[in-house]
Amino acid sequence: MKLWVTGILLAGLAAGAGPALASYAIPPLMPVYGVTTDSQGVTVRVAPNGCNALKSDFTIALNKSDQRPMLLIARKSAARSLVACASPVPTDVAVTFSYDDLGLRPGQPFSLANPLVMAPGGT
Repeated sequence: MKLWVTGILLAGLAAGAGPALASYAIPPLMPVYGVTTDSQGVTVRVAPNGCNALKSDFTIALNKSDQRPMLLIARKSAARSLVACASPVPTDVAVTFSYDDLGLRPGQPFSLANPLVMAPGGT
């Protein structure tokens, strides 16, 4: 059942994005370790791909067809931090997106399509 719902959601996100998205493969859903919002935007905690993460490492899909937009955050496949890791390697990194980055109005309610899970090590 869960896979079917995820498939419908992804199909809806792809359909809502128009023909430009049709030629790209949809990556697997990336788990998110935490999400916070404030007046500046939305911050997500995700697994590092190296030691840090930049907004440009990710792509965003927003389904605006519902009363509450559905946001999907995916890592670009080639994105990898070039910063040398200090010891210990972080278990998660925080990335902040402005509401403008996400196509949302400040404070606008939204749903997150990514699974929300506990970070490794329980942090």
